[in-house]
Amino acid sequence: MERTETIPNRALKIIFKLVKPTILLLLIFFNSNNVKAQFWKSKSNANKIDSLESVINRDRETYNKKLKQYYLLTTCLSNKVDSLRLDLDYTQQVLDSLAFAVNNTASSKNSPAVEPRSDSSSAFCPDDEMLQQVEYLKNCCCLLDQGCPNKTQVGGLRIVKEGYQMAILRKDIVIGSCWDFINKVYSNAGFQGANRETIYKGKKGTRCPTPELLQPGDWVYHVNYSYHNIEHSAIFICWKDYDKRMAVTLSYVGQNKSAPGKYGVYDLSGVYNVMRAKE
Repeated sequence: MERTETIPNRALKIIFKLVKPTILLLLIFFNSNNVKAQFWKSKSNANKIDSLESVINRDRETYNKKLKQYYLLTTCLSNKVDSLRLDLDYTQQVLDSLAFAVNNTASSKNSPAVEPRSDSSSAFCPDDEMLQQVEYLKNCCCLLDQGCPNKTQVGGLRIVKEGYQMAILRKDIVIGSCWDFINKVYSNAGFQGANRETIYKGKKGTRCPTPELLQPGDWVYHVNYSYHNIEHSAIFICWKDYDKRMAVTLSYVGQNKSAPGKYGVYDLSGVYNVMRAKE
């Protein structure tokens, strides 16, 4: 015998069938809104991170610009300090020269002027004034009773005297290379290009076979064994040790430095070119 379903049960089933889709839609809606909310929340955080990174990059760029400006300013100030130091050194040198000139003028009133020593064979030897001002000149072999070549032409004496005045008395600055300084000494002494002659020319790196030909005032090109074996120009002044080819020369450091010429002792065994004033 079949069981008859009651009206209330049937009604409940009908209602459940109608309500079930609605419940499912609500669940889907609420769940989707939660995901969407999380999505927008994550996107908002990402935007904040991007914004913060942009601020950091902007600050970093500003910092780098300021750092570069400070570096340029520091470099500029350093160059100015170096320039002022050179000016101060040069001013001090001028003052020393003026003081020496005043003392020399005062002493010259009581004693006759002293010229570089020379004999009938026109040999050069530094005088008392030179010896007082340049320590290196005390090494000249003519003062040490050594037998060494010492013959000097009149043009050579003029060049030695002019070089001494430029380097020691006036402290002239000839910015450029070592060649520029000696060229200026020769020109000031009255020996321009046409009044110079080459008396020896050899291969660079070989020993000069006839060092005895060197005379005070000669323009020598030699290998600078004391500084990286580079080429160097100098004015030959005298031999310190002829056998060892050690000589006193006058030259300029070069490299566009703001400095006067100076005396020094060099190994002249590597002389490969010699020029002389043409009388």
